[in-house]
Amino acid sequence: MNYTTDRPEIGAPAPHDGAARVAVMNSTGTNSRGSAANLSTALAKQGKHVCLITADNAVGNKPAVPGQAQGLSLQELLAGRKVLAEILLDGPAGCQILSTGNTFSNFLLMNGAEQILLVELLSQLEEAFDYLIVETAADTDKGSLQLFQAAPLILLTITPEAESLTKAFSLLRALKRNYAEQPIHVIVEKAGNLPDAHGTFKKLQHAAMKYLQMNPHYLGYFPAPQPQQGSLAPDPHSDHYLEAIADRCCSILETIAPTASLSHHFDELRSAQKLSDESMASAAEADGKIARSAETRTLSTPYNPGGWHERLNDRIALFDAIHYAGMLAERESER
Repeated sequence: MNYTTDRPEIGAPAPHDGAARVAVMNSTGTNSRGSAANLSTALAKQGKHVCLITADNAVGNKPAVPGQAQGLSLQELLAGRKVLAEILLDGPAGCQILSTGNTFSNFLLMNGAEQILLVELLSQLEEAFDYLIVETAADTDKGSLQLFQAAPLILLTITPEAESLTKAFSLLRALKRNYAEQPIHVIVEKAGNLPDAHGTFKKLQHAAMKYLQMNPHYLGYFPAPQPQQGSLAPDPHSDHYLEAIADRCCSILETIAPTASLSHHFDELRSAQKLSDESMASAAEADGKIARSAETRTLSTPYNPGGWHERLNDRIALFDAIHYAGMLAERESER
């Protein structure tokens, strides 16, 4: 069966009503990279226009599918040398892939022109695609947390390994501290069977409810390791599991009204940073004026004889003179 979909033309009218549906996905299992690609592929097979955004510092702009040519760096776009259509890679089943490396992590370190270009890039993606699946690094940083805060849906992939559950709990705690209130849905990988998957999920859910007062939801499971033999293409035997997860994901996203798009969220960050920088510059300038004014007053103030300290010295000298005069008078009378 041919699952290839037409590549959306950047700048053309959106193939859907409204902005693209966005889900941010994080995998905490060992060697579990590929979950986002598998989900993107499953959505593309359903005829959806899908863009997989890999925001993983460790991946950079390496090809997401073995055998592909290495993608152009997003820096080429931010530098104005390339346009969006030139840096997108063709993925399985017609989904598109955009590798961003540490761009989101360094957003607040960019200059204003680069920030505006990135916001425009996100806006183009939201107009051109039905779904944006954002794959973040296993180790969360400030940039990843910004992505989580912007997305209406958070997908968390875990495995039965203790290390995976620990990382997942740490991520939930970080989200709690940063006031991320979006629904969180969990996918279990590498589970032997459905009871194992449910048991793994229940461990995380119990800890989250007890210690964080958070209630993650179960989305589905993959019964076999993904990907296979170094490929991000899903195992044909697990296709029906992926299809079920993709269907549930679509249903959830369709019922969630996004409060803000990725482009809107990062544009607000840019505006807030600009306002903060201007405020700090204004305060520094005001402090400089005050310091210069005080220095000028100090240097321009003439010496004023007869100040309070000199008047005090004069009074002490007068008292001493009177005292010695009295002593001399007593001595003269004794003679």
